Amino acid sequence: MRDTFEVQVRVPEPAATVWGRLIDLDSHSAAIPLTRVTPAGESMREGLRFVGETGLGPLHFSDRMVVRRADSPSGDHPGHLVVEKFGPVAGRVEATVEQVPTGTLVIWRQSLRPAWLPPALRPLGAVVARLAYGVGLQRIVR
Repeated sequence: MRDTFEVQVRVPEPAATVWGRLIDLDSHSAAIPLTRVTPAGESMREGLRFVGETGLGPLHFSDRMVVRRADSPSGDHPGHLVVEKFGPVAGRVEATVEQVPTGTLVIWRQSLRPAWLPPALRPLGAVVARLAYGVGLQRIVR
């Protein structure tokens, strides 16, 4: 899809440690500039609803999300996280956390459908989002 992007991050730590950081909502608040994720102190689990409030001064938006799947990594089985996004930036996140010989590989795939961005400009939006999410994801899992 033209509105989908992928980010891969390698971390020299065990998959269980990286998974814990990825599903911790406070880690997302700390890593993503101008964003606060609520409820604070929670970890993503199937059925959890949460909100990312992003803004600066009077300009802000609420990104509502729900966790559809949260299977932690174990043994040879990678962890899988699926989050659906509703509101002004609809879409879906599918992330895997896999133990590899050098540590952990995180693959983050996301579709974005911002209501305010014309469909013809969504490929450009995906490029910008890939860069921003790449930085954010590295901060979250390291």
